[in-house]
Amino acid sequence: WKAVERCIPDVRQRQEFHIIGSPLAHEAFLRRDRGTYGMAWAAGTAAPYAGLVKNLLPFPFPNLKTPVDGLLRCGDSCFPGIGTPSAAASGVIAANTLTPVGKHIDMLREIAGSNPLYSFLDPGMLGDLYLPFVASRTPSVELRGQPETAAKSA
Repeated sequence: WKAVERCIPDVRQRQEFHIIGSPLAHEAFLRRDRGTYGMAWAAGTAAPYAGLVKNLLPFPFPNLKTPVDGLLRCGDSCFPGIGTPSAAASGVIAANTLTPVGKHIDMLREIAGSNPLYSFLDPGMLGDLYLPFVASRTPSVELRGQPETAAKSA
C-alpha cells in the first residue's frame, strides 16, 4: 500500500475491493493447482515434449508442440517458463510458428505508422537484421505441410 499511496494518497479510501495475491487466491481465481505457477512434473525427470533443450537443461519446460497436429500451447507452463515476459515470449514463439516472421514485422510497422502513440512498436533496423536469420524457419515445417526432408534440402 505504501508504494501506491505515494502516487494516490487516498487509495485505501477509494478502493472497493482488494485481495492479497497468495497461493490460495491464485488457486481460486486462476485455477492453479495449489496456487502454483508453471509446469509441474516429477522431480528428476525431463518434461514431456521438452524439444531440443531437453539435453541442455536438467528440467526444461515443454515446448509448444502437442500430440495434436496444428495445436500449440503457450503460457507459463511451457518454454521459456514462468513469468509475464516468458509467457508473452511463448506466445510470440507460437505466433512465429504459425505465421512467417516477415508478416509479424510488417504488421508491427503498419501499427507503428498508424498512430504516433504506437511508434515504439516499429522494429526498425533490428527487424531487418533479424529477418534473414529466421525467415526460412517460420512457419514451422510441420505447419507448412512439407515433409522435413524437403525443408532440409531447400
